[in-house]
Amino acid sequence: MEKPKKNPNRIAKVNSLIEHELGIILREYLQGQKGLTTIKKVETSRDMRWAKIWISILGADADQILGFINKNIYHIQGELNKKFATKIIPRIQFFLDTSGEYAQHIDELITSIHKESRTNPQEPNKKDNLEI
Repeated sequence: MEKPKKNPNRIAKVNSLIEHELGIILREYLQGQKGLTTIKKVETSRDMRWAKIWISILGADADQILGFINKNIYHIQGELNKKFATKIIPRIQFFLDTSGEYAQHIDELITSIHKESRTNPQEPNKKDNLEI
């Protein structure tokens, strides 16, 4: 007999609740820390036993802040557990979201290519001017 699948709406609601509550909890824990920490994404497993929390850290040493969060993860998990009224409460894991930094890096590369092409204009090559 096949196990019934978890309701995707339920997982979405759990993700939303975790994001909201952890936002409040992290604001308290990181009060004395520099920088801005933002929860970018929450991914709860289908069996609702684990939740991956993707955070973005701006204006501070990201590894230091992530280390501080992981050092206090049991206390943070305990605070989160108090907010849940479900039988199974996902165990949280924090990960650093570097997509913003990567996007900024790509943007800088594109900008430098455009600047370089303006300062060193090349003669158009017939192969480059393909007609469609």
